[in-house]
Amino acid sequence: MQNGTEAVVQKARGKRKRKDNQGAIADSGNGEVSSAGGQLGNDDTSDSQKSTKARKRTASKKTASALNRTESAASSVTCNVEWPDSFKSLEKTHRALNLVFTFCCTRKHLATTFETIRSAVESHTKKVLTIEDVASIAAVRPEGVNFAYVDEIMLQTEVRGAERDVTFKAGRDFRSQAPAPDASVGGISGLEKLDQHPDERVEGGKEVLYFEFVDGDLKRQVKDKKTGEITKPNRKLREETLKIPVYSQKQMTNLIERRNQKFIDAMNAFINQCISDNLDPEQALSKAAEAFIPAPTVPEDPPEKSLGALPESIPTERKSIPEIVQEMKDSPWYTGQIVPDGHRVFEPQEAVYGDLNFLLSQDLVNALYNAKGITQFFAHQAEAINGLLEGQHVVVATSTSSGKSLIYQLPVIHALEKDYHTRAMYIFPTKALAQDQKRSLREMLSYMPGMEHVLVETFDGDTPMKERNAIRDEARIIFTNPDMLHITILPQEERWRTFLKNLKYVVVDELHYYNGQMGSHVSFIMRRLRRICAAVGNRHVKFISCSATVANPKQHFKTIFGIENVRLVDFDGSPSGKHSTPEPLNNQCD
Repeated sequence: MQNGTEAVVQKARGKRKRKDNQGAIADSGNGEVSSAGGQLGNDDTSDSQKSTKARKRTASKKTASALNRTESAASSVTCNVEWPDSFKSLEKTHRALNLVFTFCCTRKHLATTFETIRSAVESHTKKVLTIEDVASIAAVRPEGVNFAYVDEIMLQTEVRGAERDVTFKAGRDFRSQAPAPDASVGGISGLEKLDQHPDERVEGGKEVLYFEFVDGDLKRQVKDKKTGEITKPNRKLREETLKIPVYSQKQMTNLIERRNQKFIDAMNAFINQCISDNLDPEQALSKAAEAFIPAPTVPEDPPEKSLGALPESIPTERKSIPEIVQEMKDSPWYTGQIVPDGHRVFEPQEAVYGDLNFLLSQDLVNALYNAKGITQFFAHQAEAINGLLEGQHVVVATSTSSGKSLIYQLPVIHALEKDYHTRAMYIFPTKALAQDQKRSLREMLSYMPGMEHVLVETFDGDTPMKERNAIRDEARIIFTNPDMLHITILPQEERWRTFLKNLKYVVVDELHYYNGQMGSHVSFIMRRLRRICAAVGNRHVKFISCSATVANPKQHFKTIFGIENVRLVDFDGSPSGKHSTPEPLNNQCD
């Protein structure tokens, strides 16, 4: 019998565990369970005790809360005299301010400036809201009110930060993006317009009058992601992206009532103090409020526009360089950054012409005139072309737009006139430069009788594979770059042998581009080109380079190509007006 009783007891315990300890035990109808189940009865007693303790703890908490409310009510300050009418009106204004401010902060994310909340407060009080009214409220509760001028840009940044947090807040999936606020109703800040660009900012230096209540006893609450109820934030959730706390309706009501009660207590304490000091409360409050009337820290006059600001209208005449430099020196931020005596002025220069040491064909003369309007050569053009025809390599270092491109176009066309099998290679660092020079060269050839169909093509990575063989065999002039020369042309010397045997001119424009590591690579490629050309019997390749900014053009040219017979042309014969160089700046940092 004892063994059977123990089995029944164990079975009953299993049922209780499966029913999540809710105290429901199956009745087996066996009297032996109740008589021999002393241990089971002890378990019931233990659960009952736990439940009783939990109820006691809950009751204790409720009692403590009630006591706290009772103590708070008991600690309220009372006043034995009736408030003056002005104090009653001020208390009504405080209530309206409290209501509007709480609504704006917890629901609208509005910047509570004085101008923003004024109309809403006046609609509640039915009277005009003045700065003196708000200053009086701040004088009664200085620790609970902030009323001051703040920078509008900083305030706008905070509002847009709240707007961004709501705009990009996580929905049901934290990776999803919520729809943007509708600008037709003012967006989140209430200040947006349909025709306003999102990145528009107000000018710096402007201040606005800002109002806020300061509460040190508020606690943040968030919405539960499952139930949607307002709960305490036990931990930072990944899905929680709220910038401003979420308040329930009851919590907002309690918050408003708590602020109102604190103001009433402060007002009673102020009146009691005035009575004890034999002072008139209205006069004392008016005098105390003067210290809380805010004043802007910057003048209300609009700041002068900086030099970088866009003018209201485009001037018809531009200022001269000396006037611009003097304007910089007269600026408030100028502290002697311009080096003394560092300003150089170049006087206007007339064109200096030169003559070629050989005669051009009449067709070439006509082409120069029809395509470019050229009847004479500048001195540097004539010197460079003469040097090439004399068998020298040429590097030209003259100013921009001085006619350098003609120096490497005319010799190639002149050579093609004498030998149709002549080849030339133009190497440019960018495709844009190559395309521009290709159009210019084709235009000149179009005016040359019998040379209109000379094949001038680009050979780079964008050249279709089916066209590369025809370009390699038929083109007289190709426009390429160092990479194609290194990867495609030089490794396939057998296929390019005809081209390399007849190669007469290699033009490398923008020589200053090839410096540092890039210059080292190009110098190896050029040496390989010269070696392969010499291997196939071509030892007469002439190299031409132009640059407007290289420091030591002749030495740089020798380093890149590994040759010595170089003529430097650095005298600029092109005309120019009077101009000045930018003054060098001291490397000063404030």
